[in-house]
Amino acid sequence: MKKALLCIGNPMRGDDDVGNETGRIVEANLKDWRVFYGQDVPENEFGALREFEPDIIVVVDAMSGFKDGAIEFFDLSNERDYIYSTHNLPTPVLLSYLRKICPKTLFLGISVLLENVLDFKEGLSENAKKSAQKAYERILEIDKNLK
Repeated sequence: MKKALLCIGNPMRGDDDVGNETGRIVEANLKDWRVFYGQDVPENEFGALREFEPDIIVVVDAMSGFKDGAIEFFDLSNERDYIYSTHNLPTPVLLSYLRKICPKTLFLGISVLLENVLDFKEGLSENAKKSAQKAYERILEIDKNLK
């Protein structure tokens, strides 16, 4: 089974990089997952994802608006409120395109404090580092269920 992780986040915006950090952890520990780093323009990875032809795609991104440190899978397929992340393409639109590449596309949101993604700064807060590890553990659960 081909498994893909699409990581979203800008490394120059503090905790917005938590999706990419999750990708780095997955890349180091789950060798049968292919990690795509979309950063803040995830649609740039669509061609590579299409070529890879995954059986499952997990999209991971920082979000605000729910409990800090929470890691949740969301169904945003019918969502019309587009305030989810810091990239330009609204997340529900992004997911609709990805589902044309791979119908089994999941969205994993990692809650971060909004004030930790607004300014230009490098590096993750300690909470975001812990959240990236928790997100990896959620992906590990999916991986075990796929086997």
